[in-house]
Amino acid sequence: MKIVNLLITLIAVLLFISGCNTQVSKEKNKVEDISRHSVFNLDAETIKNLEKGIIKGTPLRLDNDTKMSDVERVWGKPNEHFDHEDNQTYGYTIENQHFIINEEMKEIYSIQVELDYSKDEILEIMGKPTEPGNIFIYEKENYIIQFEKFHNKWRLILSKK
Repeated sequence: MKIVNLLITLIAVLLFISGCNTQVSKEKNKVEDISRHSVFNLDAETIKNLEKGIIKGTPLRLDNDTKMSDVERVWGKPNEHFDHEDNQTYGYTIENQHFIINEEMKEIYSIQVELDYSKDEILEIMGKPTEPGNIFIYEKENYIIQFEKFHNKWRLILSKK
């Protein structure tokens, strides 16, 4: 009889502990905390950097005179290159995340990043867009932060005004 009481008590304690553990993980699973990529993710710090023309976690920036040679020093040669005379498009896949860099006259003017976020998650993280519609546009002082759906994924497009 003592063994049965001991087992019941042990089971009750284990259920209590597992219930507490589940509750904590639900509280931590906020949209801001969702990390889907090891290179670039949307969070509060990332948004502040985007507003300054910086893609956090990458060598990609629009706030200075970053050139493709600077990017190649960090990431190597691009996986893709499309020559459109004065405009060049470069593609990188870094740790399963796709990046596209657009350059005109040797100046990077826009950067695209493929994301694994839903429409609702993007809107919850970014807030209400400057312009409503199927493309979410957030106009900042010097940059435009835009989200568009390409095929089955959302893509962040950061460009100079």
